[in-house]
Amino acid sequence: MHKIKDSFKKDLFSTIFVGIFLASTMPFFGVIARRQFSASPFHLSIISSASGIGQLFTFYWGYVIRNRKDKLKMVVMPGALARSVFLFTPLVNSITVFLVLILIYQVISCISTPAYVEVIKAMYPDILRARLMGIVRMVNSLVVITVTPIAGKLISSIGFKWTFFWGAIFGILSSLIFSKIELRQHYIDSTSSYVPIKSILAIPFIDKRFGTYLAIFFMYGLGNWLSNPIYPIVLVDRLNATSLQVGFISTVSSGISAISYVFWGRYIDRENPIHALAIVFLLDFLIPLGYLLASIKPMYLFVICSAVVSGVANAGIDLSVMNAIMNIAPKTEIASYMALHSTFVGIRGVLGPFLGATLYSFIGAVGVFSINITTAILGGILMYKFYKTYV
Repeated sequence: MHKIKDSFKKDLFSTIFVGIFLASTMPFFGVIARRQFSASPFHLSIISSASGIGQLFTFYWGYVIRNRKDKLKMVVMPGALARSVFLFTPLVNSITVFLVLILIYQVISCISTPAYVEVIKAMYPDILRARLMGIVRMVNSLVVITVTPIAGKLISSIGFKWTFFWGAIFGILSSLIFSKIELRQHYIDSTSSYVPIKSILAIPFIDKRFGTYLAIFFMYGLGNWLSNPIYPIVLVDRLNATSLQVGFISTVSSGISAISYVFWGRYIDRENPIHALAIVFLLDFLIPLGYLLASIKPMYLFVICSAVVSGVANAGIDLSVMNAIMNIAPKTEIASYMALHSTFVGIRGVLGPFLGATLYSFIGAVGVFSINITTAILGGILMYKFYKTYV
């Protein structure tokens, strides 16, 4: 129990520092690209798909760590290296350099994804895991709430280059703190037998339950990614939102997340993470609906409402996905299953933004958001059927 408390304490301190990093950088990617560098929808698609590009390779990283015991190192090292990329932000002088930094950050940070789920499994017991994760995420959200408006003001006064630079310092410190966590090593599972990488890729076809889960998640997520490059366009072109207003939107979303993490953590421990996903999917259609209404009638209130729902949905998905994978996967293959999940997230994350930008040229924001609304509702229905059939 002492080791669990110590891990929880270090996890909390780490999340405070990473919250400062995230609040100082990520909410402003799209708006800075549009305002500072006149980014086109294509450029915004690259920003939206950057994390997807990084996640394309997670199946390989899951394969690499499959037989390794030093999974904590596989979380810490990529995290610190990825965040250090923004130390070079003062050198940014064009949209191309800005995009390259974002791409490098996302690709490197995704290396840790398969290992992280196993580290969390070794840190916290099953009966408390979602609740403890929820508290950590709640603290992260509270930090983001506090820091994002400050970061917005700093961007307006000293510019985004130095704001991102100092954010990177805090991100690196977060990784250093996380590295001090002592895991319950007997909960770190590895296999000594060699398997070819094609066996990992074949898992969704062999495990029909997991394959069905991936297919539903892919359809739902693809619809969400269609809208991602269109959100900044609506904010800048239709609402003329300032950096401070964008920061406020992020603050609202983070505030609701902070409250929601506590609810979802208890719900997932008490009920089931897959059932939680079905509920979140059904709620999610309200996010593009708010932006659809804002694109028709430019009212800031519609976007704020979307931010509220986004806070609830993001907290639910954040806690549910890892716990769902632990629920579905054999205990020796959790990293491989998580890696495959992230790889499929990457595929849709690459396809979705570019498809969304292309569709925007033909059917406009209303058309893109309408497709997103449809996939969210359908995804919720299908995930609920999956829950009733397989759980």
